[in-house]
Amino acid sequence: MEISQMDVPSFYCPFPYAISPEAAEIDRRTVQWMDDFGLHRNRTQRDYLATQKVGYFASLTMPHGSGEGLQVASDQLFWLFTFDDMYCDEREDESSLDELVQLLGKLARILEAPTARMLPGNPWAEGLRDIRRRLDLYATPVQTARWVEELRKYLFGLIWEAVNRSAKRIPRVNDYVAMWLNVTATAPSLMFIDISAGYEVSAAEMSTTRVRALTEMANALVGWDNDIISFNKEAFRKERYGYAELQNLVSVLAHQNDCSIPDALATAVAMRDRVMSLFLRLSDEVKTDAGSELTRYVHGLGEWVRGYLEWSMITDRYGDPRNPDDDLTADRIAMPRTWKDEPMDDSPDPLPVTAINWWWDQLEEPH
Repeated sequence: MEISQMDVPSFYCPFPYAISPEAAEIDRRTVQWMDDFGLHRNRTQRDYLATQKVGYFASLTMPHGSGEGLQVASDQLFWLFTFDDMYCDEREDESSLDELVQLLGKLARILEAPTARMLPGNPWAEGLRDIRRRLDLYATPVQTARWVEELRKYLFGLIWEAVNRSAKRIPRVNDYVAMWLNVTATAPSLMFIDISAGYEVSAAEMSTTRVRALTEMANALVGWDNDIISFNKEAFRKERYGYAELQNLVSVLAHQNDCSIPDALATAVAMRDRVMSLFLRLSDEVKTDAGSELTRYVHGLGEWVRGYLEWSMITDRYGDPRNPDDDLTADRIAMPRTWKDEPMDDSPDPLPVTAINWWWDQLEEPH
């Protein structure tokens, strides 16, 4: 399939803009944290990463966060980006699939037992250990357990992604949608909504099918929006640097439907708009009888989706497709500067994706 560039569309996301007033300080301290642990290959990459405004990402997605809770959230986001770049999307040739699986298993053990001396001296292992230990200080045991479980699922998802890429396999849409809920690492990041703001949603409330559905929907929306926004960068880097086959909703749809990239993009936008419409309806239903903590969390899920989009428009991570040490002159990828007032697709019917059909079953009102 020939890869072509596409215009990044405007998004339907009816949540207001918000940002923590601590954004600049959070960003500064996250860059310092990167330096302290050496989470980069070289000075050029270090300077490139330092400009990506990850502290602003945390502050836009969790605008009610503050202090050390928000700082840990920001540092975790940075760890995810650098780990993804170093070991996953752009793995260097000397890192085999076997070595990756061994590494992921040891990182999972650090999550379970941070005092275990696994991978001593590995910057990403030490950075993850630091995040895990700080959670013991700034989160409740219940919140830490949620985060550990979601990050463990992320590590498992990376094995699926790596096997696909090793086999040069493009997954079916249903499989991709199901597994992408793990691979994007959005789920562990969503677990910081209440941690960063200093409250806790009860285990009983978080475990209900309706709240789980809302959490998965926010997870999917961020993942699919990222696929739409990052497609041009991924296509550029695959062509120029020979990186692995794209694992992206747009390319998966184009392959399965045997259609053009613009047609696949239109389908991806319609999918995310239909899920956004469902998210809004179910959110309203859940909040009618929710307590204050759950209401804040559900509202925070919407803020996370909007905050990700706001950050993606200003960061060089998606605007500049080049490797930091590439002297090639490349046009900056244009990002939309407007928002859609209406969804492309607000049908109340479930999407033809069996892995997520259960989301629509959570509505009390007939659809």
